[in-house]
Amino acid sequence: MIFSKQLVRKIFDDPKDKYFSLVNDVLSSATIVSILVIVLETVSSLSVYNVVFLVVEWLAVALFSLEYIGRLWSAKKPSIYAFSFFGVIDLVAILPSFFGLGNLSFLKSARIVRIIRFLRLARLSKLSRVDMKDAEETMGIFGFNIALYTVTLVFVMLVLGVALHLISEDTTIYSSIPAGMFWAFSVFLGGLPAAVPAGNAGLWLFVITKFCGMALFGLLVGVVGQLFNQWILGKKK
Repeated sequence: MIFSKQLVRKIFDDPKDKYFSLVNDVLSSATIVSILVIVLETVSSLSVYNVVFLVVEWLAVALFSLEYIGRLWSAKKPSIYAFSFFGVIDLVAILPSFFGLGNLSFLKSARIVRIIRFLRLARLSKLSRVDMKDAEETMGIFGFNIALYTVTLVFVMLVLGVALHLISEDTTIYSSIPAGMFWAFSVFLGGLPAAVPAGNAGLWLFVITKFCGMALFGLLVGVVGQLFNQWILGKKK
């Protein structure tokens, strides 16, 4: 089969194409696995799997590189794609690994950049290909809103966990991203003990985390309020 620009563009962007679901499912799975590896490679007890993590990282980078080249080559105007929001995200998702040339230490220091791959899911998700009302009808208003809130919560915790891990690299308290994510979640809840990280950077991170917690709580109240209104209006009808 000869891959023309139009065919490649349809595979990436046309939900009706027979290869669209397969390609996007593979890319979505690779994105999730690569993010999971970024998180797990910070856990000291899993250091014996560093080689496995490095192999998975480079397999994901190879796949993302092929996608980027394919999108750039098949785009009607390559420059528009290259400088678009998702074009920049696709490029940033692979550059740190190439700059590190397989150096795991460099990849660790570039974690906060590499987790930007999470944003790729916004485009790769099939929900981004349909109308919001259609998505709500498919998942149900309750399921759609909870899924959206959960993804937002996980992403914010991930970013804050990586940030805490980077500024606390020499400590044993928050030496892993999962520990940093749990710290962020504790700050969100308020009732759980969560120490203020040492230094000015730690203090600012604590303040930002507090603000994010309040914003997420407001979002949760809005979601619950919307669901309640939908339920009441539904009963009245």
